[in-house]
Amino acid sequence: MKVPFTDSESVKGPFTDLRGLCRALHTDFADALRLRSVRKSFAPCSYGHADLCGLPGGEPIRTASEGTDAMGRNRQMRRVLATMTCLAAVITVGGCSGGSIPQPAQPGVGTGSGAPTTGPAAKTADPPTAFDRAAGVPMAVKGFSTNVAGNVTARFMTLRDRIAYIAAPTGLVAVDVLAGKQLWTTPVEGAPGDPNNQKGPFVNTTGPRPPVVTDKLAAAALPVEKPEQGSTPSYITLTVLAADATSGQKAWQADAKVSDDQYSGASNAVTKVVAITEKAVIATYDRDGGYPGATGDHITVALDPATGKTLWTRKAYSGASVHGDTLVGVDYTTVESYKVQALALDVATGQQKWNVESSRSLGFVSADPALVVIKQKNNEHGDSFLVFLDPATGAEKARLAGPKSVFGSAPDYGDCFYDEQSALICASDGVLTGYDAATAQKLWSLPDKATNRVAPDVTVAWHGLLYGDTRGGKPIALDAKTGKDVSTEVGVTPWWVSKYAAIGVSDGGEPMAYPVTK
Repeated sequence: MKVPFTDSESVKGPFTDLRGLCRALHTDFADALRLRSVRKSFAPCSYGHADLCGLPGGEPIRTASEGTDAMGRNRQMRRVLATMTCLAAVITVGGCSGGSIPQPAQPGVGTGSGAPTTGPAAKTADPPTAFDRAAGVPMAVKGFSTNVAGNVTARFMTLRDRIAYIAAPTGLVAVDVLAGKQLWTTPVEGAPGDPNNQKGPFVNTTGPRPPVVTDKLAAAALPVEKPEQGSTPSYITLTVLAADATSGQKAWQADAKVSDDQYSGASNAVTKVVAITEKAVIATYDRDGGYPGATGDHITVALDPATGKTLWTRKAYSGASVHGDTLVGVDYTTVESYKVQALALDVATGQQKWNVESSRSLGFVSADPALVVIKQKNNEHGDSFLVFLDPATGAEKARLAGPKSVFGSAPDYGDCFYDEQSALICASDGVLTGYDAATAQKLWSLPDKATNRVAPDVTVAWHGLLYGDTRGGKPIALDAKTGKDVSTEVGVTPWWVSKYAAIGVSDGGEPMAYPVTK
């Protein structure tokens, strides 16, 4: 089975605040505000039936390992200190800065035509175990936002070899991360639907998700505002922009009207390309209604990968993961308005294949196509589970219990990381566990009292390795299959990894690329 190119996990629920209804303070500025010992994001905020305030696309806010133990309480105290620090900054220096927007093309910079220039030869390793901290290169265009703790809180970038592909409100951008140079910009036709999404004094967990990139095509999904025409009011579209992955030459642009409601804007919407397959490019638009009971705007489109022609459209549905010819996502048309259900469709035709029972919320995890992996809140108490389904039938293969509900609300199961080979690693309630990505069989778990080992804070997994921080804040790499230490001389804490570089955050809070040393 060919593995489709997919975006990371998305979390869906009828009242979820993942699309920006809750925001955490962040900053990109001063060394004095950097709290390097804090490796977790801010605590979830919830109301009514709202789910955790976090990141769709594989990156909910990192609260799963913060259980009721002393370590969790200490980290929560440090997050409060970080928040107070940022509030002080708002008063004294005007606030905490957001991610920057790509600049217009300058002389010598491609604008969607011509091959990009390449930098000097660089050392490679697959997977790398060490990076040169002293040789860090500032990112020419920011592809993510951070908070004062140094944690990535919003991602709109994909790293492929030494090229970062960034989804900006105005189009697609490619950056050579080792040369620190913007290679090309492919603008979207139309006005940005949420032009200030990547700006402002607060972390915004909504907006465009990272582009999906294949050998031939790079594609991003963006909200675009179409202008009024006479008595016809303006409206928002889910716009998919596709370009040649090497040159940036525009391949096509497809626009799908999101809503007939003339007052429906794109503020706090999430747009993403779910996958690029041989049969279709799948993209979604999600924006909550803003209050309990409001369904919001949800739409999924399938487009011809060669021409961008619409194959099918489905409203009140948000596609999340592709498994061969099957797309699995969230259906909002359940009888009970506070619940959603998992629904499988044919990628090429949009015809229904199967569905599973309703849940209070669903979060899809990027993993091996052999299994559908869902973070689920179910039952009357809202407890969290990690569920493995057969993509052909929807039959349940395994179910793992996560954090228990407190006063009717619980954190989601936790962060999960797919190493893009054979292992799925999940952190839940202070425990880090490795699973066989194709069978859901447990491989290992930390902490391990017998060997006096504790669980690190994982930031990314790539090609058989886990990267993150030790409890003392030191970068570390672990074997994804065994959980054993591979290297304690990683040099930096990466949030993206390729055979050329790691992308991380400098001590001063700036996005940096660090070249591979071994």
